[in-house]
Amino acid sequence: MHVAERLDIEPIEQANGRGYSAAVQAYFAHYRLGLAGDGGEHLFGSFPSGEFTLAGHLYRPAVYRATVVLIHGYLNHSGQFKNLIHYLLGNGFAVGVFDLPGHGLSSGEAAAIESFDQYTQAVDDFVTVIKSRLHGPFHAVGFSLGGAILMDLLLTSKAPFEKNVLAAPLIHWSLYEQSKGTYSVYSKFTDRIARFHQKNSSDRDYLIFNRTQDFLHCTSLSLRWVKALFDWNDRLAAAVPCAATVLVVQGDKDGTVEWEYNIDLVKKKFPNANIEMIVGARHELFNEADIYRSVVLEYAGHYLAV
Repeated sequence: MHVAERLDIEPIEQANGRGYSAAVQAYFAHYRLGLAGDGGEHLFGSFPSGEFTLAGHLYRPAVYRATVVLIHGYLNHSGQFKNLIHYLLGNGFAVGVFDLPGHGLSSGEAAAIESFDQYTQAVDDFVTVIKSRLHGPFHAVGFSLGGAILMDLLLTSKAPFEKNVLAAPLIHWSLYEQSKGTYSVYSKFTDRIARFHQKNSSDRDYLIFNRTQDFLHCTSLSLRWVKALFDWNDRLAAAVPCAATVLVVQGDKDGTVEWEYNIDLVKKKFPNANIEMIVGARHELFNEADIYRSVVLEYAGHYLAV
């Protein structure tokens, strides 16, 4: 039985923001995903996307200017965005966020995917859910893998969003070319490799929580996912540039992705992109030490509000 079923997650169209089970409320509390003092309404439940059943959250303030959809990073889940969620709610936005296939409370083999098309389909299906409960305009923030998914939507003219933020977008990870050799060796006798924890944030409390208390965090990488990323990079290289205006925020101490390569490619594919470098910041921009996180939130908030 999937963990989502153990939490008694109902279809999101049936959610009314009240009467969540003790297990679901404990999940909210553990990841700081409840509304706390933000007010409004928190709708949580499941929705279908292809072969998957995905878990999502809708945060609806009494009054708001726009709705922002958040797309999380690889091996993570909606809890990665707790700081951004509460920042956006406090600044006049509604928020939608869901766990990607194979992540968090969503179904699917852990951290695996056959094609990035399944990710973009999941975003499209979630937007359909959102539009029945929240009003536009609709914007998006994609972090790391979420940034790759958002780029794919934009470059294939499928993005349903007016404003788009790419936060530390994943195109190449560190030592990407070298990893192709590693993949060819490992894929001969296994389909998974253990995750190697990096110091991807300057926030010590976040690192401790991430490594010892984040029970929904994936602990190994799927080689099927690695192959899907290789395939997506080939597709990205051949994509026609997009005229959309996007905001890119990137830390210059990011050791998780090859950010210099990634930013150069983003500039080629999105010639109207606005690039904001965060000096001293590592990969987890929304879970960085406050000195960096506050700058990231200010850049994103200003861009989305204008």
